[in-house]
Amino acid sequence: MEVELSDLIALSHTAAAAETYRTFVPTDAQLRVLADTGRDVLLHFPVMPAACAMMSAFYAARLQTNTHAPVYVVAGALSIGTTCLFGKDADARDWRSAFSESNPSWDGHCWVMFGNLIADISIFRTAYPQYTPPPLARYVAERFGRGRGLLIGTAAETGKLGFHYKPQYVLTEGQITALISGARPFFL
Repeated sequence: MEVELSDLIALSHTAAAAETYRTFVPTDAQLRVLADTGRDVLLHFPVMPAACAMMSAFYAARLQTNTHAPVYVVAGALSIGTTCLFGKDADARDWRSAFSESNPSWDGHCWVMFGNLIADISIFRTAYPQYTPPPLARYVAERFGRGRGLLIGTAAETGKLGFHYKPQYVLTEGQITALISGARPFFL
């Protein structure tokens, strides 16, 4: 059974936050900020492996500041077609504790939700290095080529592109702050 994202938001935040998420529809101006902020984060965030959680946290915080809209960092599984790339044990994992300590080898993926839009700031950076799962590297090279940066779309739109996101957990503000603090040394 698929869990509704609004239910996950209510568990990590509040019922009011979940209701705000359910009713939020980004304006055209907010959509421009979504894309512009993503480009800015990609320009300034160093290229490094296993950075989806830190990049998503940094991106979400910048979006929140720039739009004052409800923005959430989501953790879960990512598949291409029926091939699970990240989060093979997603249904059995204790997600809250997964973000209580540093673990660069955790098996999962993080992305940002902005209304009904998935904004994946790290997927292409994850796909290009030599240590990425071969199915992801092949798929991205064949479908998108090199030099891409940000994937934005609804679940239906990203699904048509072959990416299937399965939300399992919504990070808390404290977890996002900790991830941003963990990323700070990479900017010095």
